[in-house]
Amino acid sequence: MAWNMGDLTLQMNDVILNWGFLQVIDSGFFLLYGPIIYIYAQGVIFKDFKLSKTHLLHLIPYLLLTLFLFVAGNPSPKTSAEFISSDLPWQFYLGSILIYLHFYVYMVMTYRSLWKYRQVIKNKYSQIEKINLDWLSFALNTFVLITIISFVHNFIPLANNMTVFLITLILLLIFIFYFVNKVILDALRQPEIFSGINQKETSRYQGSKLTSSQIKEYKERLIELFNTEKTFLDPEVSLKDLSEKLSISSKNLSQVINQSFDKSFFDFINSYRIKEAQHIFKEAKDDKMTVMEVMFDVGFNSKSSFNTAFKKETGQTPTEFRKTI
Repeated sequence: MAWNMGDLTLQMNDVILNWGFLQVIDSGFFLLYGPIIYIYAQGVIFKDFKLSKTHLLHLIPYLLLTLFLFVAGNPSPKTSAEFISSDLPWQFYLGSILIYLHFYVYMVMTYRSLWKYRQVIKNKYSQIEKINLDWLSFALNTFVLITIISFVHNFIPLANNMTVFLITLILLLIFIFYFVNKVILDALRQPEIFSGINQKETSRYQGSKLTSSQIKEYKERLIELFNTEKTFLDPEVSLKDLSEKLSISSKNLSQVINQSFDKSFFDFINSYRIKEAQHIFKEAKDDKMTVMEVMFDVGFNSKSSFNTAFKKETGQTPTEFRKTI
């Protein structure tokens, strides 16, 4: 990105370097953004992810384009004025569209991995605010926005408008500056987010040998545990904790919850917490008891999560529910 933006800055100031091979090398850099983001995301999402020689295959489109430009010559004008005024061949625009499509295919793959990750953690943990990788999702969304602006910027010559060209360039610089400072630095300051999951965890219940009678038995044992010990009130309770208490494997317990209650572990735990919160609101003798106190009592650490879960279960916010009592 720094190389691309540096080259663009020189072009905007009509500074031309007589190093043609450098311009050829960075012309295909956009073909590296998608693979780099995708591989980086795999490293964040999956703790057992490792780079291998097969990942070098992602370099093939970039290497082919660079080789082609070395042989055929770079068709891109060198200065901004030339870029606006020149009539570029249709092959240039077709190539540009294919390059952007290449990037968006990788982004779809990355979003899919992130979605799988979130499905897994919802089946393992009752608190996911710190590990749901919102920062990564925000980073991806910001980068997509940057590429959309870049797309418009690159096709401005069709409109032959220098003003729009400069406006999109300024927006591009602002978003890149924001992206680097806000997203990357935030990620580096939070090493705990790099916990990840195992890649095999995205395969749900493959090879499961649980019978219907076993599922029914485990379901009854789980309900009995919640009724007697109210384990769900522990803010940090996890699928592993419950599986150890019940002497059931985590995978089998997850299957029982998903198939018996049609909920993820996260939603299942929260449904019990919300029922407990409703009970506290109804039985409360102290009018001064706050919603925040109830929130902490039933195992929530975040007001937004509490409100979201409460409304999902009851159709009302905690405050609205309280007023109806």
